[in-house]
Amino acid sequence: MTRTILCFFSLLMASCIAMSAEQRSKNPDSGPSKWTMNEQGFSLELVQVNADYARAVFFARGLPTDVVEEISRYCMFGTIVKNRTKSPVSYRLPEWRVRTGGGVEHKFKLKSEWIKEWSAKGVGFRWLLLADAQTFDEGDWMQGFTTIALKPGEKFDLSYSWSREGKTYNHEIKGMQCAPVKPATP
Repeated sequence: MTRTILCFFSLLMASCIAMSAEQRSKNPDSGPSKWTMNEQGFSLELVQVNADYARAVFFARGLPTDVVEEISRYCMFGTIVKNRTKSPVSYRLPEWRVRTGGGVEHKFKLKSEWIKEWSAKGVGFRWLLLADAQTFDEGDWMQGFTTIALKPGEKFDLSYSWSREGKTYNHEIKGMQCAPVKPATP
């Protein structure tokens, strides 16, 4: 009996630790959902960005209408990556994948891809988007928008990885969702 109780509490503790590594929350006032994960010294936060907010941010930076409209059609997240260890941590966005219904896999559209397209249009803008890859020392962090060619409100699972001390870690967040289209309020 004692052994059974100890096994039960061990399993309960393990599930609590696993659950604490990943959290989902929703802002009751503004509505966007946020996914936060902390594991092996790597912290990732993804906050939904709706198309109207994306337009406002990029228009405010003086980007041309066609560029703003194109990026606002993407599923966008405000993304924050942090190193919470005493050793360097790296990520490579080109390796991250999104899986939608039926197992269809999508890649993120990278900052380098946006810059190449914008440069061809004569737009020299390079800010606001998360770097394709980065290595962080202790306490370093970075933020920027990440984009995926998905429709508003579309649901998906995110598979991502990071490296620390020569070891690569993989994680998946299930049940994520692009920001839904919100009707204008009167």
